Amino acid sequence: MADGTKLRDKRAKSRDDSGTTARGEETRARILAAALARFRRRGFDKTTMREIATAAKVALGAAYYYFPSKDAIVMEYYRDTQRRSTELTARAFAESTDVRERIASVIHTRLDVLSGDRRLLSAIFRGVADPDAPTSVFSPETEPIRAESMRELEDALAAWEGFTELDPDTRRVLVLALWGLEMGVILYFVHDTSPDQKKTRDLVDGAVDLVAAILPTAPLLAPILGDQVASILRSAGLLPEAPRRS
Repeated sequence: MADGTKLRDKRAKSRDDSGTTARGEETRARILAAALARFRRRGFDKTTMREIATAAKVALGAAYYYFPSKDAIVMEYYRDTQRRSTELTARAFAESTDVRERIASVIHTRLDVLSGDRRLLSAIFRGVADPDAPTSVFSPETEPIRAESMRELEDALAAWEGFTELDPDTRRVLVLALWGLEMGVILYFVHDTSPDQKKTRDLVDGAVDLVAAILPTAPLLAPILGDQVASILRSAGLLPEAPRRS
């Protein structure tokens, strides 16, 4: 009898926890949506957490419970867009083994995900260049997002048979170069006023064509310039330290 009561209590608690989690996720999503809408209309700096809470129809304390700051909201937006990009890119990779197509799909997919948020991005980009902001492109907080973005590009390059034959530093340099290209494209995309941002799309296609054309020269250039380029990037903190040779 006692065992039966414990089992019923356990099942009831499980249902309660599940309901609480579902309600919490719904509240979190509502706060995020309200915040992003306010950022689009009023800008990041002018929007207050109180306004966000009011728009989301939650108490101010609840808004701070889910998001301790506006920067935390931006970080959640970054993570969400990265998740969507990763999922869509994986589908594109499943349909093509051509390195040019795969690199293009990474960048075009990123633009597809961000296509409705150009105004929002212009509102929150002030933190991208702020070295003290957690939303900075090189901050410790954004490191997992950077790493995932670079993994996509590395997976794209892996379709080229010569990629695995390169030394680790040269592979990292190529991935970093493509990531820098992607970041530059996004910045241009935010400012592109051409219809459907066609200039940005053409820029991506032209740049990727160039990358695909020069990739075969990487094994030839790596022994000549590889160590110097890696040393420069390592000094800037953009490459990990090389392992010590015994």
